[in-house]
Amino acid sequence: MSGAMDDAAARRGREDEGRLREIVEFDLLSPEVDDILQATVVEAARRLALPQAMVTVVLDQAQLFAAHHGIDGWLAEARGTPVEWSFCAQAVASGEPFVVEDATTHPLTRDNPLVAHEGIRCYAGIPLVSVRGHPLGTLCVIGKEARTFGDADLDILHALSDQAVRRIEERRNGRGET
Repeated sequence: MSGAMDDAAARRGREDEGRLREIVEFDLLSPEVDDILQATVVEAARRLALPQAMVTVVLDQAQLFAAHHGIDGWLAEARGTPVEWSFCAQAVASGEPFVVEDATTHPLTRDNPLVAHEGIRCYAGIPLVSVRGHPLGTLCVIGKEARTFGDADLDILHALSDQAVRRIEERRNGRGET
């Protein structure tokens, strides 16, 4: 049994290495990428009528903001959080949307410092998945009041997530990278 567990751990390590390598290839934290993604986060916040939206990049120890809308104060200055505070890390780890309708009662978020100190109450994040199949980060929206997210909301986020990935893939391919 331990051989199978070791194989699974090795496979996850290779997948994460490939994911991190692709984040570097995309140069997701460059000002040029921020410009490309800024319209996407503004549109996500507008279409879901929420005050905040971000494109995040989830690393081993940190979550960084590649683009953001409605984020201010120390979060805007830091442009990131420790990964253990990251709601987005859940979506990246699973490769599936992560939705929190009330962060004060959700078992994975109720003790999060961002809930207690920044007032986050609702969250919906869709993984940004590259054509190679790596979840690089998320497109997410955040609100200060509890909220239910319907299928239409998630459809909007999926479409915008796909658009964001397509735009950063085009930028990478335009630089002659594969």
